[in-house]
Amino acid sequence: MSRAGSRPTDGSRPVAPMPHASRRLPVGWAVALAFDFLATVLTALVLCAVGLLLPGITEDYGPAAGPTSPRAVAFFLAALGLVASLGGTAVLRSRAGTGRSRALALWLSAVRLGLIVLSAAAFVVYGVVTVELA
Repeated sequence: MSRAGSRPTDGSRPVAPMPHASRRLPVGWAVALAFDFLATVLTALVLCAVGLLLPGITEDYGPAAGPTSPRAVAFFLAALGLVASLGGTAVLRSRAGTGRSRALALWLSAVRLGLIVLSAAAFVVYGVVTVELA
């Protein structure tokens, strides 16, 4: 081949340049990431609200009228864990140099979303069963 882009003279096929990997997400993954973000932030806010209200419900205030309940702290830590995992997913996704880290970020998001939906469904089922049996 004498010049780039010309036909080879030896009878071989021209070599096409390798296509670059697409950095765009499929629509399904984009919708899942958006829903995961909303569900994670909403769940974290609900956990913080429960953590704030729990000491008043259980009447567990310390000397400075602040929450001292270990269960309230657990709700705050769970909310912090959710937001931290959301941040980790964003970092993995934005700096995805390889397909492996991109896939890890997407699956981490999918697992987190699945756990949030499963726990919300379990909470609703528990409430329905408790109310119906009472």
